[in-house]
Amino acid sequence: MPGIGIIANPHSRRNQRNPNRMRRLAYVIGTQDRYEMTQSVEAISDVAKRFKDQDIDILALNGGDGTNHVTLSAFVEVYGKTPLPRITFLRGGTMNTVANGVGIQGSPSRLLANLVDKYYTQTPFESTHRNLLEIEDESKKRYGFIFGNGIVSNFLESYYEAEDPTPLSAAILLGRTISSIPFGGKSARAIVKPFRAELEVDGEIWPMQNYTSILASTINQIGLGFRPFVRCEDGPDTFHVLGMTAGPMGVLKSLPRMRLGLAVKEDIMKSRAPKKAILRSPDAIAYTIDGDMHRAQSEIILSAGPRIEIILK
Repeated sequence: MPGIGIIANPHSRRNQRNPNRMRRLAYVIGTQDRYEMTQSVEAISDVAKRFKDQDIDILALNGGDGTNHVTLSAFVEVYGKTPLPRITFLRGGTMNTVANGVGIQGSPSRLLANLVDKYYTQTPFESTHRNLLEIEDESKKRYGFIFGNGIVSNFLESYYEAEDPTPLSAAILLGRTISSIPFGGKSARAIVKPFRAELEVDGEIWPMQNYTSILASTINQIGLGFRPFVRCEDGPDTFHVLGMTAGPMGVLKSLPRMRLGLAVKEDIMKSRAPKKAILRSPDAIAYTIDGDMHRAQSEIILSAGPRIEIILK
């Protein structure tokens, strides 16, 4: 058997709080498996080359959403046209939205123990298939599952200002923002503010106008239990793109439906499930991929990336 390749991010907040857990995980793996702790993006690329040469069968990622996005971007670049191995997420980060969105639950140690046991006893895995979302700006191509700008990137910038960001601090910030919207409070003004953009969706032009957020994903969740991407599984090689044009009160009214995983009215949030979308703006665009922050000068191309198999349990 080619074995399992495990990558751990020692810099993720959850792993930093419990460094001994990473060492314990190394004892769980089989003799054919590889366990790597990566200190930099360059180190991830080196590991990806070794794992490709060794033809690993499963890639297990022990970090949060940002770690997963950076690692998968490096692996897609290294593997090229070679299909990626099966992927699983060990939930080693503070935010594990992607794992939640596909239905992976449990602690890193329990998830890894189950993975190793099933692999070496040849017990079938439960899995799902998803396309990665390819995000290309003027600097490079990156890969992940969730893209967002406007409200989403503004929210994350405020969230990361905390000394030790946690899911609790994110929930507190969300509550503060929601409660300030009806009064035009400081939090609402900082996070729910419009930007000018044009969106081309599979050749259909959404003309230049004010948006409060443009979102895209191949999983249903965006974090904190909100599930706006109801069309994320419309078909292979597509993703769900949303263009929110409503002002602060429209955003507020749409939150219950997004929380319940229900479609939002088109006059609040336009919705399509394309293969490709191009975002253009006269201004620089701050955006997030799976919680990791980036910036484009004026254009971002979104498209369906490689289709991967994700092991759930």
